[in-house]
Amino acid sequence: MKTIELKFANPHNPALGGVELGKETYDQQVLPMIDDRVLEGELTIRFPDNIVIIGNSFVKGFSADLIDKIGIDGVRERVHFVTSRKKLTREMYDGLL
Repeated sequence: MKTIELKFANPHNPALGGVELGKETYDQQVLPMIDDRVLEGELTIRFPDNIVIIGNSFVKGFSADLIDKIGIDGVRERVHFVTSRKKLTREMYDGLL
């Protein structure tokens, strides 16, 4: 299982939002770290503990390419989002719709 630790420029900003920021984060921090072999297995994507709000728009931009490659069910089954709270993690999966 591959683990990717996300990093954001402002460690004092507790929120992530916007399709553009989601896509940019994925393109810069996730896409270079994965290939088809990684996507056939399991992938953990860890958000910093200071992030306590993740908007649905961020989730949509961040997850669009993953959904295109392995489908929404593949993301739900094989991509493990880790956030500062269980509720926030659950909201990440809810935002995939």
